[in-house]
Amino acid sequence: MKKIKNNVILLNVLQMLLSFGGGFLLSGSTLGGVKSFADISLTGAVNLPCAASAFSGAVVRCVLTDSVGKCIVKLCAMAAIVIIKMFSTVFDKSLPCGILTASAVLASGCGISWIIGEFPEKLIFYILYGMIAGVTAYSASELWSSFSMENILNPKDKKGNPAGIVYVILSASLCSLDLPYFNIGLAVISAITILASCFLGGYGGIIFGALGASGAFFSSGETGTAAAILPVAGLITGLIGKNNFLFSTAAYTVSCFMLGLFMGDAYNFIYAISILGGSVLFLAAVPYLKDRDIFLQFNRNENFSERKCIKTDFLSDVIEAIRCDSGKISAAIAASNAAVKNENECINGVCEVCFRRDVCTGGITEISGDIVPVIPDDCISRKEAADEFERILRLRTTHRIMDLRYSEERRFLSEQFRIISDIIRETGESGNICYSDSLVKRIETSLKNHNIKFQRVVAGYTQTERITAEIFFSCGEIADSAERICGILSDTLGIRLMPSAVVSSAKELKIGVYQPGIYEIEIHSASKCAAGCKICGDSASVFTDSTGKQYIVLSDGMGSGKNAAVDSHMVIGMFRRLICGGMKPQSAVRVVNSVMVTKSREESFATLDALIIDPDSCSAVSVKSGAAPTIIRKGSDVIKLSSTVFPIGIVEEAELHETEHSLSDGDIIIMFSDGITENAYLFIKELLLSRSDIKEIVREIALKAEVFNPSVRSDDVTVIGMKVVKSINNKNM
Repeated sequence: MKKIKNNVILLNVLQMLLSFGGGFLLSGSTLGGVKSFADISLTGAVNLPCAASAFSGAVVRCVLTDSVGKCIVKLCAMAAIVIIKMFSTVFDKSLPCGILTASAVLASGCGISWIIGEFPEKLIFYILYGMIAGVTAYSASELWSSFSMENILNPKDKKGNPAGIVYVILSASLCSLDLPYFNIGLAVISAITILASCFLGGYGGIIFGALGASGAFFSSGETGTAAAILPVAGLITGLIGKNNFLFSTAAYTVSCFMLGLFMGDAYNFIYAISILGGSVLFLAAVPYLKDRDIFLQFNRNENFSERKCIKTDFLSDVIEAIRCDSGKISAAIAASNAAVKNENECINGVCEVCFRRDVCTGGITEISGDIVPVIPDDCISRKEAADEFERILRLRTTHRIMDLRYSEERRFLSEQFRIISDIIRETGESGNICYSDSLVKRIETSLKNHNIKFQRVVAGYTQTERITAEIFFSCGEIADSAERICGILSDTLGIRLMPSAVVSSAKELKIGVYQPGIYEIEIHSASKCAAGCKICGDSASVFTDSTGKQYIVLSDGMGSGKNAAVDSHMVIGMFRRLICGGMKPQSAVRVVNSVMVTKSREESFATLDALIIDPDSCSAVSVKSGAAPTIIRKGSDVIKLSSTVFPIGIVEEAELHETEHSLSDGDIIIMFSDGITENAYLFIKELLLSRSDIKEIVREIALKAEVFNPSVRSDDVTVIGMKVVKSINNKNM
């Protein structure tokens, strides 16, 4: 199914063939004893190529059955619709196509009636006929547009009304077709009723069974009577066989057979064979119409609330863990500073150089945490000693005030984290994930069969029909790697899956898997330390979240060496943890900034440069906080992305610069730290335009960094190169 959707030509050809078949089949149907308008509504609901195909199918059937004269009104209406659609695309929309269909039927009916002398008598009939045909065309267009965009059909939603109208008209038209020993309408109704029972339970079986039976009654009273058992059979199937396709089919078939025995002559051999044919049709369609393609949701809000709590609870725990970690880091830094501070406070410059210091009884005495200076009466440097003691007292007081201030700020930050955690627990966003109970059940069963202990599973499909799943474990209990779990699930689902970044909260550990998208990113990097340093102050990370979005993050700590490495690594680590926990990049930057601002009294900041790439749309979002520019080669154009905001950790309110760009196959992105100066940009541009080997480009930029650095003081250099390539392995296993 996904291969067909990705192949535009094949998809268009298939749609035209189906439209031709629909026009051919429906042109011979009736509704309430008169010719059905289903083929006209089909022509009005679809685009021009499909409308022409439907019209062609109807013409072919009328010619073969020698019924052109009987269907002349319908054929004229369909021809008028096709001709008008040739001159305007506005009639491809739902409301205009409904109006066009009704108008075409009315005009054709009135014109033909006027020619044969029946105009006044048939006017009311064609008005009603045209209105119903227009409403059906509008409903079919609405159903197709919403379903093609969302892959969701919710009977409780307002979009379920068009689906009900189309379903009833289609059921009536198909039931009226005269086929020997088989009723195709009952077969289709049965297949759809089983499908609804599997995904919606008993309520779905009743709704779709009753709608189908209503359509059968429009066809004929005899067929409608036989179809009356279908809602009851759908209810029974939904109650005892939900989410089990084979068992549901068997339960439905047996229920129809048992209920048919009570109906006597109204339920004959033809109806029994037709219902059995519907069961076979459902089983044949199941491998191609699983919930990724037709996701029938009845209790979506209730199910989503439970999943939302799982995801937001985990994100809340991640924030709690970061709060605890930041507190430990601040405490360690404070203890280190306190040791240096106490040593400085106890040094008295006057007494240390006095020749009587070995016999002097004066000095500093600490009583109840306060410093009390003692100056003997016979001190030869009494005034100087008093001034020195006063300086020490002022220094001690200043340190206490600063300790109190930063202690209050840390408490404020801790409280801020708690507030954020509470807010996230209470609210959440659905995102673009269509959650699937049946997919969760298959994953849970597979993990249990391999003796893997887990807490819970959340799984579903993205808008582009890619699988995404998150498995939660208790911290310390997981004994299997993410790669092994990913391999097990790949074998179970028959689809190539990839593991996302593993992230832990204060209580749990989460492993994510996802189905690769259309595009992949080829990544290469190079870095070198500043002169005289053994540790590079830049940090970089490449990771993927559970939906398949790829994050390339680079941070440059203040200065160079060990201290810069600590700051940049801290920024990268917190950002990755928050993103994988479920937070948006903008919010993650603000949280990281709050931690860096209050981390210690010493000046401490780092840049953040993040690139988020969507594997389906190939769009790239750049998020910068004080970072160096990013260079993008799009075809033969080279674009420079710059920002003028402060790095993380300088001001209380985080500043970030965000831009979005659309990429395509072969485009190249270069990210680097500020060890690459502006003097090198022209060289980088010429390099990008003359070469396509991303590994060689990255190596050249890193090697030539010092050549373009006008400063005598070197800086750490990190270069990350990315190239967009189409995925060649995104196939079912």
